Amino acid sequence: MALLSVEEAVVKARKYINNTTRLEIPTNLINNHIKQGSTSTTTQCHTLIDPISIVYGSWNENELMELGNYLYDRLSSVSDVRIYGPAPSRTVKRAALCSFNVKDVHPTDIATFLDQQHGVAIRSGHHCAQPLHRHLGISASARASLHFYNTKDDVDRFIDALKDTINFFTSFK
Repeated sequence: MALLSVEEAVVKARKYINNTTRLEIPTNLINNHIKQGSTSTTTQCHTLIDPISIVYGSWNENELMELGNYLYDRLSSVSDVRIYGPAPSRTVKRAALCSFNVKDVHPTDIATFLDQQHGVAIRSGHHCAQPLHRHLGISASARASLHFYNTKDDVDRFIDALKDTINFFTSFK
């Protein structure tokens, strides 16, 4: 199943992209298929199939949340980075992602440089949250997202690559 990609979102309306690039597979549908497969039983052997655990081993939401907190802590220590959203605490549980901007550097430049020079993939743009971006007074943001296959080493590699990226773009000042 493919959904239409949103070109612009406003509080009470939306405008869809009008070309062939508008079709994308929503991540939540992929996750649902994986989850259904991981809890379904086969009729022949009546055993549980858990493809995620087979490939990546066991994991749980607490580990992912801790990794997200590690990402937040590491990212908050980088100069000229502004993270959106509250810091993790006992009462604030963050998802394992950080939306952020770097002072005087466009998020798309950050994402492109990280990808092409370091092989690190992050997202940049509106993230289907244009009303929030307008409210924050920003045109776009970068987003680093983690999942069960990521490790602290991945976060450290991202932070090192981000620092190098910031140094590259600020060297022109």
